[in-house]
Parts: sequence; structure tokens; C-alpha cells
Amino acid sequence: MNELPDSCAPPKALPNKRETLKRILEAARREFVGKGLADARVDDIAQAAGVTKQLVYHYYRSKEELFACVLDESSAQAMNELVTLELDHLAPRAALRALLQGMVQPYEEGELSALAQEGIRFHESRATPRNSFTELAPRLRLKLKKTLERGISSGDFRADVDPDMLLAVAALATTSAWVNRYTVSTLCGLDMASAPDAETWRRFSVDFVLSALERERSSEHPLTRPVAVFKAPGSG
Repeated sequence: MNELPDSCAPPKALPNKRETLKRILEAARREFVGKGLADARVDDIAQAAGVTKQLVYHYYRSKEELFACVLDESSAQAMNELVTLELDHLAPRAALRALLQGMVQPYEEGELSALAQEGIRFHESRATPRNSFTELAPRLRLKLKKTLERGISSGDFRADVDPDMLLAVAALATTSAWVNRYTVSTLCGLDMASAPDAETWRRFSVDFVLSALERERSSEHPLTRPVAVFKAPGSG
């Protein structure tokens, strides 16, 4: 496995160096989102960042190392927003709904969807010592566990639920549609690039996870979708 450096942007870097690294990472993110890892070109990244290709390679030993840093920065931002969500003032059901919607939001509003598809394959074949997703995962598990415990105490949630398994299933159920658009399009006719279809998936997936936890099934959020949303593939 290829080893990657522990740090993408040294915290003690001088201000002008930090600004240069920021420009390179922003340009690299746009390049990787638009072209993927295989087709992205360091020459284009350097030109967009206003630096030389030699300077890019001075800070990042390879295109793969630069991609790993872009992934980590994007993952850190998404995970930080999740683990810092204020949930204690919300009732358990509302708190869990907010957490689940927080999982979806980066995929709906940002470039994480395109990066995630590349990132899954990338992490499967490489060791990445610095990984914000794994570093922040314990805090996210604790946040969900506390919310689940509050719901059990209030009588809203069933008690026979493994919190870590729930978190994994919830993350996959809510966000995987943006990573595997082909399956979603084929099986239920939703185009995740369409805002109405993305909203349909977000609402359904969040309600689906909540329904599995409710001690008494609520009819407030039925597991249905708006009429006439489904369109069979190839039907025009």
C-alpha cells in the first residue's frame, strides 16, 4: 500500500505558505470533481492555483497525495459540522432527524458526492495515516448514542438497537444514493442531480431510519413519495 504523509497543510506554515496551499487545494478540488483522479492534470491544477507545477510537487509528492489531502479536507469539514451539531435542546426524534439530515446536507449542497465516489476506491487500496473521518468517528458515534439513549428513556425509541450498527446503516441509507446514482436511478427512477428527486430521497431515507427506531410507529411521516415521481428508465 502507498503511504501518505501525516499532514496536508502544516499548522506552523507561514501565512503566505498557508495561502498558497489553500489555493492549490481549492484548484485541485475543482479539478478532481470535474475530471476524477485518473484524468486530473497537475499542470492544470498549478495553472488554476497560479503556481508552478514544480511548487505543487514541492508540497505534494504526487497527484495521489494531493487527492488524499483534498479528500481529508472535505471529510473534515463534513464531519466537523456533524459532531458540532447542537442536539440536546431538541426532543429525541427531532434531534435524530437533525443528525440524519446533517449527514445528507454535504452531498446535496457540496462537491462531496463526486469526491466520495473516487474516495471509496482510493481508500480501499491505500493506507492514509491522516484521515479526519476515522479521527472524528468516535465523536459522531457518541453523539448518536446519547440521542438514542434519550429517546429510549423518553419512550420514543425501542431499546433493542445497537448504536454503532444503527449509525453505519443510517449513513449508508441516507448518503449512498449520491455515490451510487445508477442503482437509485434504475430501481426507483430518481435522478439525484435533480433537486426535487434528491429531496424525495432525503425525506424518504431519513423517515425510513426513524421508523426503524420508533417504539410505536408514527404515521406523521409515511414511507411514500409524491405521486408521479417514478419514471421507468428509458421511458423519456
